[in-house]
Amino acid sequence: MKKTQNPPEKPQQNVLFSQPEAEQTEKLSENPLEAVKNAFDITCKQAFLQNPEGALRLMGIPGKVTLIEKNVELQRTSDLKVDLAFWVEYPVGSKEYPDKFLLHIEFQRQAQKNMPLRMAEYNMELALANAERDKKGRILNYPKIRSYVLYFWPKEGKDDPENCSIEQVIEVRYRKILLYEKTLADLKQMALWEYMAFAPILKGMDEQQLNEAKELLEQYAGKDDKKRSRLLLTLAFYFKRKYKRNINEIIPNFDTMISKTAETGYYALTPEEARKEREDGMAEGMAEGMAKGIQKVLAMLSEAQREKIKQRLGEENGKFKS
Repeated sequence: MKKTQNPPEKPQQNVLFSQPEAEQTEKLSENPLEAVKNAFDITCKQAFLQNPEGALRLMGIPGKVTLIEKNVELQRTSDLKVDLAFWVEYPVGSKEYPDKFLLHIEFQRQAQKNMPLRMAEYNMELALANAERDKKGRILNYPKIRSYVLYFWPKEGKDDPENCSIEQVIEVRYRKILLYEKTLADLKQMALWEYMAFAPILKGMDEQQLNEAKELLEQYAGKDDKKRSRLLLTLAFYFKRKYKRNINEIIPNFDTMISKTAETGYYALTPEEARKEREDGMAEGMAEGMAKGIQKVLAMLSEAQREKIKQRLGEENGKFKS
């Protein structure tokens, strides 16, 4: 594969990833922009959908397997929603896992103190929702469940105990996978092309590898402009968040590589700009909601009552304007 040559270094920037920057571990705050959030969610899941065997190798699950049912949902009434769950089956006679099992994955940008309890709750809900039952609904067998938490942001999840133990009540174990401890070479070996979008947070990244990740993403996306835009948006967002620099400084004219849609500028927003956009959006949403609510109330009234209320509202608006 022909690699893009490194752009000439600027005099004031002799090293791309200086030691202080590379060790920076500021927590990745929740970005309120839906385009960025959706790009993250879709990219996390697509790696498993596009290349399940490679994704399972990332989880440390060996051998050839078959995903016999995708997107297992919690079928019981619950506020919980799993990020991803599959029924997984090994070939008949396999020594690794003779029976099929439920593979459950949660994607985390940053650690949460209640993660063990959440994983226990997910485990119980998945077990009850997918238990084998007789004709009367009585439980015969619970499914085997293997749960994982995939952490993205550097140093996040290191203290995750990987279990939830409540004495004489429940004992749930799961595994954590730290994506930021993987290298670009690791992801290439597993053919996890979607996860090249997270290249800035991978171990041992440098300018040459960043350019290579960009090339691999473009080759993988091909003529699919929507996919290309999503992946490059994710790459730029994570670069900006980790190194506090615009990716255009490293890959000239990067912003022109993303389709000219409303999402193209999101990666460049500062947290303050993002916060302001969120507040503006909330205010707009509240105003729209109030307007819809008023319309619903008016529809329930008689014509005379509606006219009286409209007149009253007009008078109140006149007071505010004056």
